[in-house]
Amino acid sequence: MAMSAPALYRYFPSRDALVAHLIGLSYQQLTATLAHATENSTGTPRSRVRLIVAAYRDWALRYRRRYGMLFAERAADAPPETPHPTPLDQAMALLIDTLGAIRDPVPTSTTSGDHSLDAQLRQWARSQERPDTAPGVGIAAILLWTRVHGIVGLELTGVFDARTIEAQRLIDVEIDNAIRFLNPADPRELHDSP
Repeated sequence: MAMSAPALYRYFPSRDALVAHLIGLSYQQLTATLAHATENSTGTPRSRVRLIVAAYRDWALRYRRRYGMLFAERAADAPPETPHPTPLDQAMALLIDTLGAIRDPVPTSTTSGDHSLDAQLRQWARSQERPDTAPGVGIAAILLWTRVHGIVGLELTGVFDARTIEAQRLIDVEIDNAIRFLNPADPRELHDSP
């Protein structure tokens, strides 16, 4: 960069401010990657979910350090998070909208019948600027994202390197589980028509 390390502080008041800026840029890049994955897709919502998840995993594997930075513990004195909607919220909204299109009408409740969880999911959907999201779609989106995130995190740390288990196959199972959750009566919903 042809710049000394102290010269960076002409542009950022602290290291934490610089890290927060890099995190914001990385979130924007990840969100753009996910949106681009489905931009010209004419496939079904199920195939678009697969494209979104594949783009998430590919980005994480390509930009390992950025991905790690996104989900690292923040310093106690780190600058506050960006107000809504953040790029991560935009990426989650894309997943919610795509999952919501898989079944119409979508389930109105979680399968557990936990009404307090339903209320939490409704509040979360409002925070994602998707107030009409059914709790079933909300829980499918959260579970899919957290499970894929966990698998990708384990893959990045090398847990699967010496194993016979392929991370992609685990991710495929999680996508199928989310689709089955939204469409429990129709096993054909797991796969797109050729």
